[in-house]
Amino acid sequence: MKLFLKNHAVLILLFLLQGGFVFFYYWFAGMQSFTHLFYVLGVQLLALALYLSYKWYQEHRVYQWLGSEQQDTEIPFLGTSEFCSELYEKHMELSRFQHRKIHEMEARLEDRVTYMNQWVHQVKTPLSVINLIIQEEDEPIFKQIKKEVRQIEYGLETLLYSSRLDLFERDFKIEAVSLGNLLQSLIQRYKGYFIQHRVYPKTHLPAEDAVIYTDRKWLRFAIGQVITNAVKYSAGKSDRIDMTIYRQDGRIVLEIKDYGVGIPSQDVKRVFEPYYTGENGRRFQESTGIGLYLVKEIAKKLDHDVSIASEDGKGTAFQFSFLTKM
Repeated sequence: MKLFLKNHAVLILLFLLQGGFVFFYYWFAGMQSFTHLFYVLGVQLLALALYLSYKWYQEHRVYQWLGSEQQDTEIPFLGTSEFCSELYEKHMELSRFQHRKIHEMEARLEDRVTYMNQWVHQVKTPLSVINLIIQEEDEPIFKQIKKEVRQIEYGLETLLYSSRLDLFERDFKIEAVSLGNLLQSLIQRYKGYFIQHRVYPKTHLPAEDAVIYTDRKWLRFAIGQVITNAVKYSAGKSDRIDMTIYRQDGRIVLEIKDYGVGIPSQDVKRVFEPYYTGENGRRFQESTGIGLYLVKEIAKKLDHDVSIASEDGKGTAFQFSFLTKM
């Protein structure tokens, strides 16, 4: 109602000014009978009230809709006036146009992700051949080639998952997963990376198997990102990282703790921002600023909590927190 009155404030003001003018015109013209003057004013006010009531009856749904805080993009029926009908038709036209544009963008995005997937798999094939050729070679040059090939593989994996993230809802499956088994499989996968950097994992697993509900593939990638970060920033300063699974407040927690260079205090709050590399990124020249951003986004989509604590020069502790029930 407030918005309705504001919208008609000029009309109401004009009626009042007109009424005042008529009143004083007849008064100074010699017709000084209050009965007749107030009768004229009463007729005008009645006409104004009837007009406003009629407009409110026709358009009240518009003002109620405009004053509501609902987030629904669908617009309800707004009324019977010509203005309401035109507004409704215009909105429906814009809505159809927006939906068409969204579908076109989704189709282009899906095509791009499909192309990216095909390209990554095509690149992986020659890398696998290179690994087969040099796997038995022990000369320093071949060790360096293995290192570089491994870096390319990790980079391709990051590229693949970052391209799929926008279509996450089409590519995930929630199931019961043994967190301990998942962690052991990751340790096996990154065995060469541990050896290369001379940083080795030490696991602390509970006697009882820790079962969580998640998407195995996406969580495996997210934990892998944290492990490679822990190893990379520990190399040359510490020779171990601790991986601990424990229960806390009805949740299962996986903590990955390193004793490396740590993160400067001014960078800790920003490590999950996309493309933010911070001081360590400038020092080590290998950070892209995308890994921990993907970890945060994946955890959010899977309804997991992630947190980080770090002390510059002493190391970093990264925690995943999982629900034990769906």
